[in-house]
Amino acid sequence: MTLLATTIDTPLCPMRAATTDRGICLLEMGSPERRSRETSELEAAYGCTVQTGDHPLLDQLAGELQAYFNGDLQQFTVPLDTPGTDWQQRVWSELVKIPFGQTTSYGELATRLGNPGGSRAVGLANGRNRVSIVIPCHRVIASDGTLHGYVGGIERKRWLLDHEQTHISSGLFAGA
Repeated sequence: MTLLATTIDTPLCPMRAATTDRGICLLEMGSPERRSRETSELEAAYGCTVQTGDHPLLDQLAGELQAYFNGDLQQFTVPLDTPGTDWQQRVWSELVKIPFGQTTSYGELATRLGNPGGSRAVGLANGRNRVSIVIPCHRVIASDGTLHGYVGGIERKRWLLDHEQTHISSGLFAGA
């Protein structure tokens, strides 16, 4: 197994991305401490070290991120390789179903997953998502509409939600 990583510059911030041959396993914008923890966890999960390098999947991710930030992409198609528990996998699979420009609450997501009252469990799984934006955990908000719990920072969560709303409301999106 090989883990290759690079930094992708985006309008939001530089993001650290990593991939296996199967798919993207990291897209991180958090603190250096979080990046270090995520890297260590991936190395443990895959039994190898992360190395800086190029890979076609990293190129695809960079292109899709550029299109997303330009307002030309609603849903990512780059393959993912995201190790996690069964519950985390279920939450992450549900996250990618949240439409561009829309939000849902932790409680609503828990109910959809058959765990009414499991909003805290959804929040914990959301926080373990290593592939920010592609798995759109920023689209999950508190039931009262406030923003909580984004590892990239609440200001970045607000920026992403505003970005999506701008492109939905302006009609700039193909098919919007």
